[in-house]
Amino acid sequence: MTLEHERPESLLGMLMGFEGVRDACTIVHGPTGCKYYPSAFSEAAFPDRGPGWESRNVFRWEGAYFFSQPRIPCTYLDFDMFVSGASGRLKDLYARAEKMGPSLICVVNSPGASLIGEDLGSVGGKIPTVRAEKARYSGTFADGFQDAVRAIVREAAPAKQEERHGVNLMGITIGHLHWEDDIAELSSLLKACGIEVRCTVGAGWSMEDVRGSAGAELNVLIFPEYGRRIAELYEKEYGIPFFESPEGAPIGFPAAEAWVRGVCSALGKDPSPALAVIAGARKAAARALLKMESAHILPKGRTFSVYADGSMLYAVSMFLYDYLGMVPVALRSPGGKEWKERAEERFRALGIPVSDDPEHTQSDIILASEGLCVSAVNRGTALSQAVIEAPGGDFIRTRPEPIVGPAGTLRLLDILLNGIADNQHFR
Repeated sequence: MTLEHERPESLLGMLMGFEGVRDACTIVHGPTGCKYYPSAFSEAAFPDRGPGWESRNVFRWEGAYFFSQPRIPCTYLDFDMFVSGASGRLKDLYARAEKMGPSLICVVNSPGASLIGEDLGSVGGKIPTVRAEKARYSGTFADGFQDAVRAIVREAAPAKQEERHGVNLMGITIGHLHWEDDIAELSSLLKACGIEVRCTVGAGWSMEDVRGSAGAELNVLIFPEYGRRIAELYEKEYGIPFFESPEGAPIGFPAAEAWVRGVCSALGKDPSPALAVIAGARKAAARALLKMESAHILPKGRTFSVYADGSMLYAVSMFLYDYLGMVPVALRSPGGKEWKERAEERFRALGIPVSDDPEHTQSDIILASEGLCVSAVNRGTALSQAVIEAPGGDFIRTRPEPIVGPAGTLRLLDILLNGIADNQHFR
């Protein structure tokens, strides 16, 4: 038995790529079953999205198309319409969306609608409209997300700019765990080095940001598998180079330092201010490790398993092995598999055998999404857990809690070290 069904797929990724535009409206041409979860996902991930879309007033959104959810209305195709088509209902919903005044309308065929050949070309007007005839239904969340963002950029057609300044962050979605905190954390590091972040492509940007996104000096990838194809589009169409860290996602002190140095090197900036912030986090971590050492409890030699996207998996597994002396026993990645292969190759060279089944391999700690973590702990295959990917379990969170950067690394260490201490009855 596996839990692959929890992994978000390309249709959800495409919808979240469209929902990442704060002043857009996303329409699903399909049955209600294709809108309920994506709508709830969007609300949970991006609660303060633009005016008119954040309200959870069920009386405002009751009835056809919205069904008491403010996000992602649908045409609720039924049995007869799968035979006769539903262009009339699509036109009616599109007209209603137009009256709400979004800056962009995105129309997506559900799998069923695409199979019967529903034509989205029947809708359009003065508002820029992206039409997605079908998603990569066997693809990953990252595939669908990048398809959506590339379609938005092509529709908006940002003007080429002679004078460029600042950077665009890229390769993160509203579906990432604590994505807004990640953006704030990395933006703060770059600001310390005198680097302006113009916008984050695909996550929380506006149509104004889209149109101005071609004015950046550099596109900077956070999770490369979520932005490489988008960065290549900007490079081809607008001549904007991009930076992708060879150390994967910027989590773990060495990976965060490599990310900062790489961006600063590409722009000719001094990385010292940001590196000083990371050095401060290193000191805080060292104090915690000294406290554990005094109690004869250390992470060295403990085992871990990771189920995450490739760039996250690589950075986390390298950090746990190199910095803490922990030993990997299982690694699995549904996306960005080249990163997983790099990690496996390194551990193989060290004589460490690694399984590809974190859910059923005994370990001291599992690092994954909340559902996988809870399942492994409840079944006894892991003693403790660290949630590093969405879906996460936060309902109320009043303080920033980034996953990446120095603050994200300290968060990870807090979880790991407390898990070890609890299992040894240290506290």
